[in-house]
Amino acid sequence: MEQQRNESRDDEDFQYPRRLNAFGKWVSRQVRTLVEGGYDATGVRHGGYLQNESYAVSAVARLRRSVGHEVGADPDIFIWTMPPSEHPEIAGDVSRYPQGPSPEERAAHAAITLFAVHQQSNRAVSMHTDSNVSFGRAVGRMACGNFNEDGIRSMFDRLQTASSWKELVRHARSLISLLKRERIAINYGLFAQDLLSLRGSRNQANAVRTLWGRDFQSAYRHEQMERDKDDSER
Repeated sequence: MEQQRNESRDDEDFQYPRRLNAFGKWVSRQVRTLVEGGYDATGVRHGGYLQNESYAVSAVARLRRSVGHEVGADPDIFIWTMPPSEHPEIAGDVSRYPQGPSPEERAAHAAITLFAVHQQSNRAVSMHTDSNVSFGRAVGRMACGNFNEDGIRSMFDRLQTASSWKELVRHARSLISLLKRERIAINYGLFAQDLLSLRGSRNQANAVRTLWGRDFQSAYRHEQMERDKDDSER
């Protein structure tokens, strides 16, 4: 029965258009608060990174420095990256991981620190969007017409088949840095969900790869048609 419930939840997470589960919604709130301002986990109201508010600027800097670090190596960022353990629908069953971080804790840490890389020094527009922009869609848009298209595709492939969190985050950081340069935003709630599934069961990982592949090709074709249209109108 428990396995059936888990499979049902996984099916809901992979519905198309994509839907955020409780974990994805929590990650989205965290990054949205960082960039736009709002209440932190302690109930204190802060301004956002886009307003150049000192608290948010300092938080983004600390989060960026923690990319690729093990969960727990930088406890000063837990206020942003640690899912609330009293809400298992967000944090999962942390009692199963007494010796280390849970998969949700790893995914939240990875996604939110990578967001800080994406947002760094950009106070004009948020690099998180609530729109249905998956990581695959953003990378496909970026790849079209890019002089480094082969390199982008190679990094994207290596990320999806990474055999560890460390390797996954390394490849993701390279692609996020390129998205940052192009100012292409992604939905970080979806991203966190997908990272969690990539390191989950084989079926979960294959589902994410399929969705990312579908989104990549769709965005690439759309970008190519727009470029062809512009060329024909000149």
